[in-house]
Amino acid sequence: MAENFTKTFRGYSIEEVDETIEDLESQIDQQKAEIESLKEELHNVKEENAIMANRSTITEKANEEIARLALKEASDLITKAKRNANLILKESMEYVRGLDKEVNGFKDDAKTFRAEVVSLSKELIETIDKSEIFALINEDENTKKETGHSDHL
Repeated sequence: MAENFTKTFRGYSIEEVDETIEDLESQIDQQKAEIESLKEELHNVKEENAIMANRSTITEKANEEIARLALKEASDLITKAKRNANLILKESMEYVRGLDKEVNGFKDDAKTFRAEVVSLSKELIETIDKSEIFALINEDENTKKETGHSDHL
């Protein structure tokens, strides 16, 4: 740097030295301003980083909460579905039991009806057999058999 100054009677040129010092001070001031600007920019970047990290944490927590709630809701739905399935099964079994009772009732009714028909048939046959008309018919047939039988001999 000293080689840039002009030598004078008592050393270097004061004006050149002063000018160089002013240039250096100006450069120092500019670099200080740039350093301050960079510090401010670094501070802003750190704040943005903190905000992003906070957002990331909030997003992660929100996702965890959503997943937890989804699992709880799914579990509740499964529980409700099981309960409904059990109710439907119970109702179906009760309905089948009711149908079974009805079918058994129809079977019993059919047996009773058959027994009544058999009883009525027997009564009708007895009534017919005991009737005077049937007695006359039987007598007439017996007479025909006897006379027809004797005709053939």
